[in-house]
Amino acid sequence: MTEFQPPVPPPPTGSTSTPATKPTNVWDFLETLGDDAKQRPEPRLSAALSGLAGLLLTIGWSALLQGDSSSVGGLYAGTITAFGAALAIMLKLTKNADLRAAAVGAGITSLLLFCVTFIGDTEMNAGLGLILTAVLHVVVWVLPGFRGRSIFLGFAALALIFGLSSAIGGEVLTYDRCEELYYSDEEVPEECYEDNLYSDLPGEVGNFLGKQGVIYMIAGTALILGVATLDRRGYRGVGTALIPAGMVAILVGALLMAVRMANAGAGVLAAIAGLALCYVGSRGERRAMTWWGAAMTTIGVAGFFLGAFTPDTNSGISFAIIAAGGTLALTPYIIKKAAENKATSNTSTD
Repeated sequence: MTEFQPPVPPPPTGSTSTPATKPTNVWDFLETLGDDAKQRPEPRLSAALSGLAGLLLTIGWSALLQGDSSSVGGLYAGTITAFGAALAIMLKLTKNADLRAAAVGAGITSLLLFCVTFIGDTEMNAGLGLILTAVLHVVVWVLPGFRGRSIFLGFAALALIFGLSSAIGGEVLTYDRCEELYYSDEEVPEECYEDNLYSDLPGEVGNFLGKQGVIYMIAGTALILGVATLDRRGYRGVGTALIPAGMVAILVGALLMAVRMANAGAGVLAAIAGLALCYVGSRGERRAMTWWGAAMTTIGVAGFFLGAFTPDTNSGISFAIIAAGGTLALTPYIIKKAAENKATSNTSTD
């Protein structure tokens, strides 16, 4: 007599499988992006040219619809239709890498052009408009279609930095803007009677720039430290997108601070920011970032000595530059000795 064997239950179907967990923090979200977050895109000639082709096609299409009209309705129509076509390519129509690169170029161009047109058309505060532009770019980076395309995150970071500086730091008074104040009932600030590096900028640029260089310096340094964290966790693709915004912020901040304070003080801040760039770039094996940081450090150290001693002869300038060179030469040795002392201290403690 054979023993009764109960039937084996069927394997679970797809409908009863465990659902995928939703991201609960930023690191979980970056993990869902896969290789787009972890790897820097390989440079390809065809992809670069395709992306620029998308840029030109978007600008040309929007200009064609705008025509000679004084209304901006054509620009709205052009940017919205261009973004829609690019989004459709990314979502449905093709897996061709070059066509998708063109779609990304068209998408980022149409989004930026739409935002700039909207800010000018509504005459909203430039700082607020740039902050909203940053939020919109982050939304596009998160949602399907352009999800994970880090160029949107990079432009979002840049717009956020300029927006915060413009909103908090106040308007840069260019020559054009000061001329408007001369013929108005408003009080003309003393800054309008000073000649500085941004006096000759177009008037509209002043609305978007802001004049508090320290905001740029802080935001740029924070971005660079964020890149270091992303590199350490393996998300080099996302980190790469934030580097241009950080470098531009530090450069603009150093220039603005050179206008508003003594060159020596601005030189010290520029040198510190440059060293931070160098450190993060060397640790992350990023050549361009390392060399940019080295250049910023050099300019900062030279600016410090020239500003501190204010030489008025060729010999004095020469000695200041030699002192700056000597300081730069000693800096790596000092950093190395400090690292060795720290390692020795940690070893003795253990």
